[in-house]
Amino acid sequence: MTDERPSLPDALRLVYIVDADAAGDWRRLDGAVTGGITAVWLRAPGSTGADLYGMAKELVRRCHPHGVAVIVGDRADVALAAGADAVQLGFRSPPARRVRPWFPGWIGVSCHSADELGSATRAGADYAVLSPVFGVPDKGAPLGPALFEKLCADAALPVVALGGIEVETIDELEGSGAAGVAVIRALRDAADPAETARRLRRSEMTRR
Repeated sequence: MTDERPSLPDALRLVYIVDADAAGDWRRLDGAVTGGITAVWLRAPGSTGADLYGMAKELVRRCHPHGVAVIVGDRADVALAAGADAVQLGFRSPPARRVRPWFPGWIGVSCHSADELGSATRAGADYAVLSPVFGVPDKGAPLGPALFEKLCADAALPVVALGGIEVETIDELEGSGAAGVAVIRALRDAADPAETARRLRRSEMTRR
């Protein structure tokens, strides 16, 4: 085990997104960590600041010894207080340009288009999460691998793929230029999260 903070490229390879319920499922989380996830993104917009802080602090305690980064969704203040590595900003969040001057960690921005990727770059974001790559219920039309690859090539910051990424689809993104992938259902619903994480890490997308 190690308490060293991973580099940003290492942290972005395989990100597991958890809500409030999944954040407390330690059997599954520990399995995913064992299998090779590189970051946990706590996305729990319905939680109070106090509850979010408690979940983030516990994730930091359990993940950092394994070199796994912790990302807090929307709340840079909570991320800072809990000792998390990054904040992920979306439509509920203040813009990155307002967060950058005082937040010392990594800033990620959730994007869906070339314009949004450009805005994230100009605002000083460290990376972007681009979605949906594949079909996801209630998330709009998927970008598809070809458009995703073009947007990655044109982006001036690292891009993480999100949306419908499973063991069966991850290899369709090989050569896309993505910095890594973020998953929800692939690990949340896996019968064996450790083995699923291992299989995801065998892809050229996450093995670098």
